[in-house]
Amino acid sequence: MTPFMSIALLVALFWLNSDRIQKAIEICSECLILLNGTDQNSKDQFDSALLQFYSDIYTVLFSAYRHISDYISAERYGRKLFDLYREYGIIGDRGGEASCYGNLGTVFKSLGQYDKAKEYQQKALLIRTEIGDRGGEASSYGNLGTVFKSLGQYDKAEEYLQKALVIRTEIGDRGGEASCYGNLGTVFKGEEASCYGNIGTVFKSLGQYDKAEEYLQKALVIGAEIGDRGGEASCYGNLGTVFKSLGQYDKAEEYLQKALVITIEMGDRGGEASCYGNLGTVFGSLGQYGKAEEYLQKALLITTEIGDRGGEASSYGNLGTVFGSLGQYDKAKEYHQKALVIRTEIGDREGEAIDYGNLGTVFNSLGQYDKAEEYLQKALVIKTEIGDRGGEAACYGNLGTVFKSLGQYDKAEEYLQKALVITIEMGDRGGEASCYGNLGTVFGSLGQYGKAEEYLQKALLITTEIGDRGGEASSYGNLGTVFGSLGQYDKAKEYHQKALVIRTEIGDREGEAIDYGNLGTVFNSLGQYDKAEEYLQKALVIKTEIGDRGGEAACYGNLGTVFKSLGQYDKAEEYLQKALVIRTEIGDREGEATNYGNLGTEASSYGNLGTVFWFLGQYDKAEEYYQKALVIRTEIGDRGGEASCFGNLGTVFKSLGQYDKAEEYLQKALVITTEIGDREGEATDYANLGTVFKSLGQYDKAEEYLQKALVIRTEIGNRRGEASCYGNLGTVFESLGQYDKAEEYLQKALVIRTEIGDRGGEASCYGNLGTVFGSLGQYDKAEEYLQKVLVIRTEIGHREGEATDYGNLGIVFRTVGDFEASEVCLEKALLIFRDIGDGRKEFDILLGYAVLYLYQYKIKDSLLYLHLCIEKYEELRYFLGANDQFKTSFLEHTGMFPYKLLCTLLCDTGNARDALYVEELGRARGLSDLMAEKYSVETHISANPQSWVGIENILRKKNNCTCLYISYFQNRLHLWILKTSGVLHYRRVSPEENLVQAGLPKDLSLSQFLDDNFRSLCILPTKDCEDRSLHTIKVQPLSPAQKSSARLRLMEEDEDEDEDEKVILSLSLCYKMFIAPVNDFLEEPEVIIVPDRRLYKVPFAALSEKEGAEYLSETHRIRVIPSLTTLKIIQDSPEDYHSNTGALIIGNPKVDGLQPLPGARKEAEMVGRLVGVPPLVEEKATKQAVLGRISSVSLIHFAAHGNAERGEIALSPIPTPNSGNAIPPQEAYMLTMADVSRVKVRAKLVVLSCCHSGSGEIRAEGVIGIARAFLGSGARSVLVALWAIPDSATEKLMGRFYEHLIERESASESLHQAMKWMRKNGLNKISEWASFTLIGDDVRLEFDKQRQDSVRTGIS
Repeated sequence: MTPFMSIALLVALFWLNSDRIQKAIEICSECLILLNGTDQNSKDQFDSALLQFYSDIYTVLFSAYRHISDYISAERYGRKLFDLYREYGIIGDRGGEASCYGNLGTVFKSLGQYDKAKEYQQKALLIRTEIGDRGGEASSYGNLGTVFKSLGQYDKAEEYLQKALVIRTEIGDRGGEASCYGNLGTVFKGEEASCYGNIGTVFKSLGQYDKAEEYLQKALVIGAEIGDRGGEASCYGNLGTVFKSLGQYDKAEEYLQKALVITIEMGDRGGEASCYGNLGTVFGSLGQYGKAEEYLQKALLITTEIGDRGGEASSYGNLGTVFGSLGQYDKAKEYHQKALVIRTEIGDREGEAIDYGNLGTVFNSLGQYDKAEEYLQKALVIKTEIGDRGGEAACYGNLGTVFKSLGQYDKAEEYLQKALVITIEMGDRGGEASCYGNLGTVFGSLGQYGKAEEYLQKALLITTEIGDRGGEASSYGNLGTVFGSLGQYDKAKEYHQKALVIRTEIGDREGEAIDYGNLGTVFNSLGQYDKAEEYLQKALVIKTEIGDRGGEAACYGNLGTVFKSLGQYDKAEEYLQKALVIRTEIGDREGEATNYGNLGTEASSYGNLGTVFWFLGQYDKAEEYYQKALVIRTEIGDRGGEASCFGNLGTVFKSLGQYDKAEEYLQKALVITTEIGDREGEATDYANLGTVFKSLGQYDKAEEYLQKALVIRTEIGNRRGEASCYGNLGTVFESLGQYDKAEEYLQKALVIRTEIGDRGGEASCYGNLGTVFGSLGQYDKAEEYLQKVLVIRTEIGHREGEATDYGNLGIVFRTVGDFEASEVCLEKALLIFRDIGDGRKEFDILLGYAVLYLYQYKIKDSLLYLHLCIEKYEELRYFLGANDQFKTSFLEHTGMFPYKLLCTLLCDTGNARDALYVEELGRARGLSDLMAEKYSVETHISANPQSWVGIENILRKKNNCTCLYISYFQNRLHLWILKTSGVLHYRRVSPEENLVQAGLPKDLSLSQFLDDNFRSLCILPTKDCEDRSLHTIKVQPLSPAQKSSARLRLMEEDEDEDEDEKVILSLSLCYKMFIAPVNDFLEEPEVIIVPDRRLYKVPFAALSEKEGAEYLSETHRIRVIPSLTTLKIIQDSPEDYHSNTGALIIGNPKVDGLQPLPGARKEAEMVGRLVGVPPLVEEKATKQAVLGRISSVSLIHFAAHGNAERGEIALSPIPTPNSGNAIPPQEAYMLTMADVSRVKVRAKLVVLSCCHSGSGEIRAEGVIGIARAFLGSGARSVLVALWAIPDSATEKLMGRFYEHLIERESASESLHQAMKWMRKNGLNKISEWASFTLIGDDVRLEFDKQRQDSVRTGIS
């Protein structure tokens, strides 16, 4: 067997040395089977030959498994070899024993078990010192040096490696000496620890690259002298990695290519794979990702072929990093997972930690911050367990960046400080610089720019000292960003240029692209948009060339914001959509959120697209994209991004005039930014809230919030933000009429804008100052400043601003009577706005034309532009989609004026019919849309005059009625009478004349008159009535006296005869203005009234010419419709839409904390008896029960508390365990407009016998309250109360109303008869009989079947 075994071992050694590891393992395994099959019962039978075979086989297997990084198997055979020496005392070989200790030590190091590695290497050193093995002693010192290096104990590592070097030099071991020099200079050597010292690794880890290069060059010289080709290749490779660390990529590639040539010549497959891998990482650093992947794939192929599991895992990991850089995160994750599997299998704890860390980085890039933190924590645990201080610091640093992404800046700072402490303790200068840099960016995010600059300067100093060119460039770039945030644009540009120079020199393509992008951002801030586009395009070219998909998306996004600034919205949207597509494809959730936000105002892809749509006036689309961004930010835990989204949504609602909602969202943003310590974000939120309060006319509050923002921005050194605050405060003082103070603050803003080179901001200041001078009547000065603005904006290419300036100049010229110059300016503005596609601003200019021609009495031209104006308005309205709130606000703040002006001009020119069409375009449009959607019918209303036909036919389906259509605008009152025959009559009334005749001030507007004189109806005093109004739910327990006292439906007051008389006089005056001029046309028994805005508050039934004269309701049935279009939609509704049977009666719902309403219960029980349906009363009248039945009945009746603002109704909450008498949350019991809008109401009639059920926000759209919600959800008609309703009187009125209704009389006739009965039976106070108004269609109900059923079930 001996000859066979000797040959087999020679073959195994051949396979091992030729990197065919698996074949060597197979042969040795076969040999072991043969040996184990021999007779080995006695120790004596283990002769020296047999023992030598076992020793040789174990040695080959140990080396083979180490070679393929299977450290667990290597340890197993190393122990067998060690046991063999110990048990059988092979030739008393102390040197062999030391060798076993040493080999096992290297295995434990590879497994990350550094303490065990140190223990075994110390044992080897002890034996070798004892037996005088100087070479082995040097080897042990070297191996211990590498262990201490892995533990981050660099001083100790250098000490031991220097000892190894001294011995090698003394004994004349030139190869060993070369190896020592090499290892003293080695940048990294991740595989077996040889008998040479790795001092070079220490110098690299310490950032002492000059010293590392010096030692490697010495090793190279010796290696070349003694003809050690392998050592020479190793030196070239290690020098290549040093140059890579220094950012000298060309030199790095040159040396690694030399190493590659030698390894190929020698047939060193493992070395060849290592060279390919190192070259791949160099190309990755250069941003040449295609080449990087090619070389890393070659490394992977070789390591797989030779069975090098550790090398294979390393290749997978490096490829994963490349795919991550390319934005191919799924592929990156896949490759890092493959690496992790291998390293876990082979027991490579250090590599396992690296893979967890890399996966954490991928999840961070994907915005999956929870997962990123989870994986980085796993890496940290391993690094801490194995004592890898450098790795521990890296994990703390990476976790810090995750917390920064999450907006958890305190935690980010905490972890980065931990990393910093470790790197300083270890003497790791490069790591120290990295920590300072990361901490600087955290302080920058917090708006602590002074601290940010301090830390980044520290990073810059270290990177410059250690010769880290890449780190130096990064520090310059980060400092440039800080200076940009501070508004110091010249300094920002200077530092970004320095970074660009370095990165161009070292061939860092990716970094070069970053610098071009940063410079583009600076030029954008400076208003130099052409230059901004040029630099961002350069960045885009590089990102596309190197295949960096994430970077490509960022460039498209940034270019989108530039085009937005230039007013090129189509191009902006195009580029932002490109960014969004890429980010969605690569799974970049954070970037996706950014894009959504910027499509709405400026945030990220969804965020950026939000901005574009916001500027285009497409507020529904802006909100949609911001909401998408908000969902993503919330999902990924990005608190800072979440705050940004809330802020952007706040600006959308502000633009729509929804100031309550704007304040709500901005307050949410403020809470978050304050919690996470984001000082800049906090200042931004205060400033935005200040502008909201300014829009609301709450100037004191506006000043307070803007001053808070100013204090913060001054503290953190944000000059640009400081200027913005001064500017906004200036506009507040202007609104207050404090023009001197306004000028002072605007001049302060101008000084700062000029100093920091912010040309766009400078222009804005000139513009605001021009407005102030215009308000002061200093039109020459106003023109001078506006011309300055125009010059700047034309120079910087800000087309939108340029057009705005022309528009403002047009207004100035119009004011001073220079109509020709005004028209020229408006023409220029219109051309630009049309060119850039800004429809909202185009609308403003068209309106400006109309007013200009009206100033010149060019009525025909004014009419033409008003028609164009409302066509553009309708086009913009279409973009608001199905959002009712947006459309309502848009009409109020944008559409009402041109509609009213056009209507008035048409009436003045004798075209009352077309005027009525125009008026109808501005009436209840949102409600019409809601109703049409519920009924699945189309509306045919259009701004095109060619379509203005058929309005006179809407009443043809009605009999014995006349429609009174009322409109008021400024000092004009328009009345139309529309007959069922189609005949149209028109009357114009001067409210001013009537008000003056009544002894009221001449300058009193009709709106103010209605507000002042009908507000008292809401608090009409009466006895025996209960408060059905819902006040703020801070209700105190009722005292016995309160419980026994008469209940008011709003509040109990003493009789006020003077107030009664005032109301009667007001009603008489209303009769004279609204009824008397058209009374002769009111020949039919029913009058259908279409009121305008505040006229919804007028009790038309109670109007009379004078006290004692007949009320209008004595001679006519009266009902109200929101518009003719809404009436037509109801008429066109499907016959089977509304229910013919069934009733839902609700009375006195029980809510803890609210006063009970026994009268409401009696009313509900009375109605239930009359219609034959048991009512839901008290605790049975829950919100859930009501919503469950609301869609299936023909009649709905509420007798309950009503909200004073919108008429929303309090129902009973479902009791919960342990709720006791605690006041429940409002959503548990309030029936809101939103609740009603979400259901399909099929009732023909909804009776809201609650205080304020006719209340709501009065807008051009109509009254936005609960009654409108029911109509919009499908109710055919709604009966509402205009004021607080007396209890006993209401019960009587409702009794008479339902008595007529159940006899199949119409709702209008039933209300008419009920009011008539009340007046004849002693209840003749207006407050007692005139509160209720019928809105919508005149319906009849079928009660016969349910009344018969009630008799059978015993309801009486």
